[in-house]
Amino acid sequence: MANATAGMVSPHVPGMRTGGRDMARLGMVRCWCRARRGKVMCAAPPSSVNGDVLMGNDVSKPRSLPRVVGMGSKLIGCGSAVPKFEISNDDMAEIVETSDEWISVRTGIHKRRVLTGEESVKGLAIEAGKKALEMAHVEPDEVDLVILCTSTPDDLFGTGAQVHTALGCKNAWAFDATAACSGFLVGLITATRFIKGGGYKNVLVIGADSLSRYVDWTDRGTCILFGDGAGAVLVQATAAEEDGFLGFDFHSDGQGYRHLNAKTSVGGTEEVIPSTNGSINFPPKKPAFSFIQMNGKEVFRFAVSSVPRSIVASLEEAGLTNSDIDWLLLHQANWRIIDAVATRLQIPSEKIISNLANYGNTSAASIPLALDEAVRGGKVKGGDIIAASGFGAGLTWGSAIMRWQ
Repeated sequence: MANATAGMVSPHVPGMRTGGRDMARLGMVRCWCRARRGKVMCAAPPSSVNGDVLMGNDVSKPRSLPRVVGMGSKLIGCGSAVPKFEISNDDMAEIVETSDEWISVRTGIHKRRVLTGEESVKGLAIEAGKKALEMAHVEPDEVDLVILCTSTPDDLFGTGAQVHTALGCKNAWAFDATAACSGFLVGLITATRFIKGGGYKNVLVIGADSLSRYVDWTDRGTCILFGDGAGAVLVQATAAEEDGFLGFDFHSDGQGYRHLNAKTSVGGTEEVIPSTNGSINFPPKKPAFSFIQMNGKEVFRFAVSSVPRSIVASLEEAGLTNSDIDWLLLHQANWRIIDAVATRLQIPSEKIISNLANYGNTSAASIPLALDEAVRGGKVKGGDIIAASGFGAGLTWGSAIMRWQ
């Protein structure tokens, strides 16, 4: 039940004693009731029956502090995690016809990490989330919301709730956000809206992906690009005049879907079954996804034209110019894209944050993973202005101008 008031019933319900605690059946729903000031208040049933723990037994209760809307947001902690198994370009040359020089010259990538054995997207997300909470000095039970940004959850129905439970964020709720390589920025701006409009105080945003699961390891055009990883940030409410999120801009264009996708592949039965009225696609075979399909030239063209425009739009909303940017942090897809965008924005290479060479394209994890390394390495300092941009499948793209701490 969302609120006690929503569970009010008449104190004159037959079979209920107004001074005691009884269990009444309302249709098929069993609720526990207590009389208070002439009203019968309903609540959730006990958390166990005959010693068996019930799932989803958390009882909704009023927040300990009132929600304050109109607040600003600030980044106060970050963390990251990557798989143990590393694949170098020389290793890739043993799998497909390629070389370290061929890969590095065209992409800027030298190695990448890939999930193996018992590792999982959930595990990486948990590790990154823990580190972000530790840096922020925020306890798990102080978190109001967990947003897991991923296109490759361990479970079709999402992994965010499992991550939030494993982290011990017992007073929070969680959901998954899917926007491919733009996913982390989408989750980040969503977090600020929950703070500004919903009165939330602490939101943990995690980007985690394992695109190695959907790569055709015989296609040298795509398998060389992707790696697995996770990154997280803790977004906290602050006074409106101290808002660290200065401007943002987002777009999507479904026409570009054909240039970058991983389609659902569900085959039909080989023979027509009479009871299906002639449908050759029922019952369906086991569902699966195709390998990642990408038109590299079109994606490059899209990124180098759309991303600079988006960053300029975000800067205009923030009331800033290119010269105010301390760091350019782009989705780590390809060094040629990063360099082209920086050139168009007239941002020198020394202001670019990139770890693409070590991890490849980690999708929704790439921005927070690079940010975490830059912060922990002493590169990014308090008060620095960061221009971040994500772009990828959908097609989706966007940017945000933000201040670290």
